[in-house]
Amino acid sequence: MEIKIISFSAKGCSKAAEIAKGLEAMGSLYRCENFSPQRYISDDRTAALSESLDTWTAKNFVCSDALIFVGAAGIAVRAIAPQVKQKTEDPAVVVVDELGRYAISLLSGHLGGANLLARAVAGVIRAEAVITTATDINERFSVDTFAKDNGLYIEDMKLAKEISAAVLRDEKIGFISDAKVMGNMPDCLIRCEDIKQRQKLNIYIGRREITFKDTLNLRPRPYVLGIGCRRGKSLEELEQAAVSAAQKAGVRMADIGTIASIDLKQDEEGLLQLCRKYKMKSRFYTASRLMSLEGSFSPSAFVSEITGADNVCERAAAAASEGGELIDKKRSLCGVTTALALKEEDRMEVSFE
Repeated sequence: MEIKIISFSAKGCSKAAEIAKGLEAMGSLYRCENFSPQRYISDDRTAALSESLDTWTAKNFVCSDALIFVGAAGIAVRAIAPQVKQKTEDPAVVVVDELGRYAISLLSGHLGGANLLARAVAGVIRAEAVITTATDINERFSVDTFAKDNGLYIEDMKLAKEISAAVLRDEKIGFISDAKVMGNMPDCLIRCEDIKQRQKLNIYIGRREITFKDTLNLRPRPYVLGIGCRRGKSLEELEQAAVSAAQKAGVRMADIGTIASIDLKQDEEGLLQLCRKYKMKSRFYTASRLMSLEGSFSPSAFVSEITGADNVCERAAAAASEGGELIDKKRSLCGVTTALALKEEDRMEVSFE
C-alpha cells in the first residue's frame, strides 16, 4: 500500500514520522512518504512541501493507495472534496490529530481500506481508531469488504448498498457460489445450491451471466496481464497498451485481477499507478524465476541482454496464473509489451476468514 502522509505543524510532523516508521515496521504491506512545510521538519525522512495543499492532494489522490492527514479533519475534507469521485476509485483517507489521540477513517473505509489502515495507525501510535461505517460498528457482514478481500469485482454498487442495508435489518441474504468457499459463512447468509433457491436479495460469485435484479454479481478476476516496458513509461501509455490488449482478447479490464512483470519493474511508477487505478494486484518475479518456466514463449535477445529473461510479458503472465493458460501472446504498443493468461478454474475460491 503506497501511502502519502502530510502534516501541518511541528507536532504533526513528528507524529507523522512516528506513523510512517511504525507502519513500515509491520512489513512490506505499507510504504510511506512524508510531506510537511519546511519550517516544521526535524527528521530526515520528511520531504518539504513545495506546492499548495490543493495541488499536492490532487496529484497524490490519483497515484496513491492512501492519504493520511495529520491535522484537523476539516483541512482534509476541504482538500479532498474536489477530488472525490466514487467508492470504487477513491483512495483510503485517514485523519490523525497532531497529538495522535485519534485515527479517523474518513473516506473509502471498505474498498479503499481506510478502516483497516486507521486501525493499523491506531495500533502504531496507541490511538483510538474512529470507524463510522454501519456494518463495522454493528459487527455485521460487509459485502464490499468481502469482495475486496477476495479480489472480486462488484458489478452493481447500488445493489451492494441495498444488501448491506438488508443485513443491518437482520434480513437473510441468499449466497450462490461457483467458487470453493473456505471458512465459516456469517449467519446472515443462506447457502443456495441453485439459483432457483434464491432469497429476496442474493449474492452470486462466478462467471456465469446472472441477470436477476435481486442478485448481486461478484465477479472473480481470473485474468493476469503480463507487462514489459521501457523505463519511465507513463500511466497513459501503459493504460493504452493494457486496454488495447484486453479488447483484442475479448476481456474486460474488470476481469483482470493481477498485473505481473519482472522485479526490475517493481518501482516503476506508471505500472504501480495502473495497478492502483484498476485495483489490481501486482506480482514481480526475478529473471531466474521467469526463465525457469516451461512452455513456448516469444524470445528476444535484446530483452534477455537487458533483463536476464528472454521474455517478460508472457513469462510473467504465465507465472502469476499459477499453471493457467496463456490466452493472448505478446503484443506491443507504445513501447509496452503485453500478454494475457487465465488462471485455472479449479483454483477459484473465496474465504470468510
